[in-house]
Amino acid sequence: MSDETRRWVTFNHTPDEQASLLRQITEAEEERKMRYFISVPGCFYEIEYGLVKGRGRGSATA
Repeated sequence: MSDETRRWVTFNHTPDEQASLLRQITEAEEERKMRYFISVPGCFYEIEYGLVKGRGRGSATA
């Protein structure tokens, strides 16, 4: 995931949420996942090939 996309995903989140999202991204990339979900309470993002494919409110189930 590019730095620009990381900034977009973490924008307007609390510092704790930003840290959690970045940690989830790092873990998924270390596992070489091509498609994954990251989330914080009340919000989730679907990532595919390093790009944000979708986002929503609530919790993701994948």
